[in-house]
Amino acid sequence: MAGRGLHHVTLISSDAERSCRFYACFLGMRLVKRTVSHEDPGTFHLCFGDQVGRPGTLFTLFPWQRVPRGRRGACEAWQTSFRIPPGALDWWERRFREAGVPHRLERTAFGEPCLTFEDPDGAMLSLVEADAPAAPAGWNRADVPAAYALQGLHDLVLKVRRADPLSELFREVLGFNERGRQGNLVRLTAHDQPGGTITLDEAGLLPRGQLGGGSIHHVAIRARDSLDQDALVRALHDRYGIAATEPRDRVYYRSVNFRSTCGLLLELATDGPGFAIDETPERLGMGLKLPPSLEERRGELELLLPSLPLPTSQRHKSEEIT
Repeated sequence: MAGRGLHHVTLISSDAERSCRFYACFLGMRLVKRTVSHEDPGTFHLCFGDQVGRPGTLFTLFPWQRVPRGRRGACEAWQTSFRIPPGALDWWERRFREAGVPHRLERTAFGEPCLTFEDPDGAMLSLVEADAPAAPAGWNRADVPAAYALQGLHDLVLKVRRADPLSELFREVLGFNERGRQGNLVRLTAHDQPGGTITLDEAGLLPRGQLGGGSIHHVAIRARDSLDQDALVRALHDRYGIAATEPRDRVYYRSVNFRSTCGLLLELATDGPGFAIDETPERLGMGLKLPPSLEERRGELELLLPSLPLPTSQRHKSEEIT
C-alpha cells in the first residue's frame, strides 16, 4: 500500500492572538486559513503551513481562550518537529537567542541536528535539519528567508504504553514502514517528504494525560481522496474492529475520526480540495471563512471570536511572542 504520511497536527492553545504571533511572525509559517471548529464554532480553527497549505506542512490550532495547560500522558502526541533546510540551524539559533526564547541545540535519538523549544503554552517542538530530499519551498517572509524557512512537518513523537500494537496498525493499514529503533523509540516512515515520519516512544505504565493548552488534540493521516479514505475505514474495521465516524465535509478536506487500538484520537483527511477553493493563493488566511451552514451566524461569530490581526512581516520583540 502506498505511503501517505501526516496531513496535519492540531494543537490546543490558550490565546489565539499570541499563538498567531508565535507561529506566523516568529516561526514564519503562513496562516493559510482562518475558520472555525465545526463542532464548536465559537472557537477558531487556524491553519498554518507552507505557501499553499500542502498536506504534510499543516499545523493547526484550536484556541480555547484561557484554557489551563494540559497534562501530558500515555497514548498521545508529545512533540512535533518541523523540517528546515540543511545548514539552517545556526540561523535559527541566533533568532531564538536574540528573541530571548529558551531553546537547546542537540541531536535527535536518530542523530539529526535539532533545536528544541516550547511554544507559549508549553507545547514541545523542535526544528530538525533532515537528511532527506529537498522539500518544496516554505513560506518566504522578509524576516525568515526561504533559505531558512520551515518546510513542513518532520516528525511526530507519540508516547504509548506499548509500541508494537500501534506500530502494526500504522504499518498494516496506514502505509508506514519501520525505519529504525533506538532504545524505547520506534521510527516509522511513509515517505521522505514533509509529514512522512512518526516516532513511537514506549513509556510503559504511564498515566493518562489531560487535554489543555499545549496538548495535541488530534493527528490527521492523509488519504488521497474519498475512495481511498473509505478503503482505509473498511480496513480499520475488518482488521481491528475499529469503528470510524461518518465522513464529514470540512470544506477544505473530507474527514473521518477514530480511536486507535490504544485510544489515540486520529483523523483521516483527504488531500483535497485544498485551501484555495474560497480564497486566491495570494489572499489565503486574510479573511474569516465559515462553512456554508454557519454563514447566517457570521455577525454573531465575528463578535464572539477573539481579535486576530493579520500577521505582518515586522520582527516582534521577545515579550510579544512569549
